[in-house]
Amino acid sequence: MQLRTLDYTVLIVEELERSLEFYCRVLGLRLGHRTTHYAQLVVGTTRLSLYTREAMGRTLGRTLRAPDEDAPGFEIAFLVEDVDAEIDALRELGVRIETPAEDRFWGQRTAYLRDPDGHLVELAQNLS
Repeated sequence: MQLRTLDYTVLIVEELERSLEFYCRVLGLRLGHRTTHYAQLVVGTTRLSLYTREAMGRTLGRTLRAPDEDAPGFEIAFLVEDVDAEIDALRELGVRIETPAEDRFWGQRTAYLRDPDGHLVELAQNLS
């Protein structure tokens, strides 16, 4: 097998409209296209997709439970110019901030927040 490139990532969400509101209006991503249970957002060289839990359950042939937010399996990370300014703006919008911005030993300043389904979202600013 030879994997060439990451084409897209799919987040399983409870309510598509609520997630679109968060990712498009709050975070500012651009909607590529959507259907009743699926939406694709344009994010640089890749795509971020949102698929309802109900529809993914039908695709897999079983009922899916919501993930436990105390046991996250992944995070989504976005580069930004100024982590502190972005976190302050998101806090004003009522977004759930998990951690304040902090300089990390790997050369970035990062902060974590949660999307409406509890997925971890990292904002990262390169320090050099």
